[in-house]
Amino acid sequence: QGLSLTVTTSMAYIITRRTATAFSRSILPSLHHRIRGFSSSHIIQSSSLPSRSGDQLPLQQTTSSDGVVATPINFDVASAIEGQESQIVTIMLEPNQILRAESGAMMYMTEGVEMNTTAGGGMSAGFKRLMTGQNVFISDYSYKGTDRGTVCLGTDFPSKILRLNVDEYGGKIVCQQGALLCASHTIDIEMEFTKKFSTGFFGGEGFVLQALIGSGDVFVKAGGTLIRRDLDEGEELKISSGCLVAFTSGVEYDIQMMQGFKNVLFGGEGLFVTTLKGPGTVWLQGQPPQRMISEIARRVPSGGGIGFVPVIGGGSGGSGEGGGAEEGDGEGN
Repeated sequence: QGLSLTVTTSMAYIITRRTATAFSRSILPSLHHRIRGFSSSHIIQSSSLPSRSGDQLPLQQTTSSDGVVATPINFDVASAIEGQESQIVTIMLEPNQILRAESGAMMYMTEGVEMNTTAGGGMSAGFKRLMTGQNVFISDYSYKGTDRGTVCLGTDFPSKILRLNVDEYGGKIVCQQGALLCASHTIDIEMEFTKKFSTGFFGGEGFVLQALIGSGDVFVKAGGTLIRRDLDEGEELKISSGCLVAFTSGVEYDIQMMQGFKNVLFGGEGLFVTTLKGPGTVWLQGQPPQRMISEIARRVPSGGGIGFVPVIGGGSGGSGEGGGAEEGDGEGN
């Protein structure tokens, strides 16, 4: 029995070894070939992917209509609007970037930021800006350092600041006169004429509106509370004269006579109201600067009356004389 067990064990060992040898000769070469093919293809696919350093491609520079070449500013991360009723905007600049702003709007700029005031395309372009309520000259801000610089801009009247992307509205936004605060260097200001003489005369915005055309972002000013209305096809909105801030190119701008004799005389809105007809988007302001200025001017005394009375002495000297007079009255009593 012991001999039979030894023979059986030896035969089983021989069979197992032969089977393993046959398996290694038939199966393993094929499996090894497949593994090598998978590894090769995996290496090829990995090498075809861009490297980590190649993922951050440099932004392509753009050229303005007057030949200024610069890198576009990413206002999503580079701009911040601060304040409540009277707002300011701060913009970070990197090398090769240019911000165009209304002259006289700067509050401060950090070290390394340079300002270059030009006509922005010649006197013809300056005349267009003048006709649309802007200054003849514009200021280009650029950064000449190695890190980042900051420019802070304010308004000439307590205003809200609205940021708009012109590309999202078909490359054109029409604004009230003098609405632009700053913009990308690829934004141009064009004159937008009213279609009717009566609209320009009674519409409250003048005969020439401000058309912002190009590619990039703009920052415009609005007095008081800012309202946005999206108008459907054929939808009409009547607004008071002077409350218009901006509208997209698809909106029709016109005026309409106020209905009712008592409304014209005692309604306080005048003889005409402004009508806006969709489709498009409209931005309105709750406190037009012209309305506030008119109210202040109406309360300023006009000529006649007492007129100018000179005040002798000043400061603490006047107070001291007044105090001495009161003491004299007290002693007299």
